Amino acid sequence: MSGTTEKLGVYIETYGCQMNVNDSGIVGRILEKSGYALTDRIEEASCIFLNTCAVREKAHEKIYSRLDSLRHYRERNHTRIGILGCMAQNLSDDLLAQGLPIDIIAGPDAYRQLPQLIEQCKDAPAKNTRLSAQENYEDIAGGMVSPGGVTASVSIMRGCDNFCTFCVVPYTRGRERSSSPESIIREIQRLTAQGVKEVLLLGQNVNSYRSEGLDFCGLIARILSETDIRRIRFTSPHPHDFPVHLLELMATEERFCSQIHLPLQAGSSRVLGLMKRDYSRDEFLSLVRTIRSIVAGPGLSTDVIVGFPTETEADFQETLQVLEEIRFDMAYMYRYSERQGTYAAKKMADDVPDEIKQDRLERLIRFQTAISQQNNAAEQGRVHRILVEGRSKRSALEQSGRTATGKMCVFKPESEEPTLGGKEVDVRITDSTSATLRGQEICQK
Repeated sequence: MSGTTEKLGVYIETYGCQMNVNDSGIVGRILEKSGYALTDRIEEASCIFLNTCAVREKAHEKIYSRLDSLRHYRERNHTRIGILGCMAQNLSDDLLAQGLPIDIIAGPDAYRQLPQLIEQCKDAPAKNTRLSAQENYEDIAGGMVSPGGVTASVSIMRGCDNFCTFCVVPYTRGRERSSSPESIIREIQRLTAQGVKEVLLLGQNVNSYRSEGLDFCGLIARILSETDIRRIRFTSPHPHDFPVHLLELMATEERFCSQIHLPLQAGSSRVLGLMKRDYSRDEFLSLVRTIRSIVAGPGLSTDVIVGFPTETEADFQETLQVLEEIRFDMAYMYRYSERQGTYAAKKMADDVPDEIKQDRLERLIRFQTAISQQNNAAEQGRVHRILVEGRSKRSALEQSGRTATGKMCVFKPESEEPTLGGKEVDVRITDSTSATLRGQEICQK
């Protein structure tokens, strides 16, 4: 969208998780209702918002650097600069104390107040970081549609009650609260009417969803019966309360994609206990065996942290052993970084040296990349049903999309249509890398 000539343009940059992407959509819609226009040209903006993440130290560093680079907009054009999201919630006082070019600070539950905060910041920075036990923005259409218009994300709940010792989310996004099934179904129906074929259901812990007597599996069943959406995915569940009846629904419903992101975090039961993950190594392995016994050939991905306080080389080797046994298709891998306000930051010494953390991370990445490459190589010769998202980024002659198990596939189409976006086609896999399948559409006779 273009900005207005009255300099009421709003430019939003989003960092971090898919939930933040969704929240940026909510922010945009709130401000549009107050007379602002979204712009993708930063020089047209009267307000620049950075929607931030607080989960990793690198996310913080990016924001500090970006704020410095934006200083001249504020000095020359009197553009207001705002910090939104988890970093705003967790580090608001620190941000203001550093003399950074910031006019507005708003936590994840304060987005409805942004029009007022913009007005209040003329003489001094305006801040609202109050957490809410009720706010879920369910009356605001926040589903974010992909550039190709084929996929979209829908938030079904906010907050988290788990309080893992390393995680800042309960402190930045508050306690769990779920949107009503009616509001979720309305949003998916709206997106389907726009041509969206696949939705990703979002929550910090989606399998804790509860509303109007409905659990997460019940919500999926209602979406399947009350909407025409072609594919449903979700992220992220917690392993400690994963419902078996959800797996049984996945196994029987083609539209419910057989892809599960299952955060491991560590392969050592001792470290998992320190993390307060509420499951052991053996319990996690048992859950994966249950998943694979019910759902045929599911796509599995995970999160792993190395260098958590007191982690030894033996603990790290246990993590590698779990990855070898499970053989995840993909993993998000990080070195531990202390987060202000968490139990670990208050009570546990960050005692694993940085060079050891980095060494373990590099070894972990090499180890998992080899597994991902082997898993994808095993797909060669198989046929997958692909939901086409659009042209490949690297070649106008190829299309791209995902398998039901969540793997990205680039393929040569049967025809020379300008785009196949939104269609489902059968593709035979001919080659692969650790991250991508390659193939050829099968001719329909």
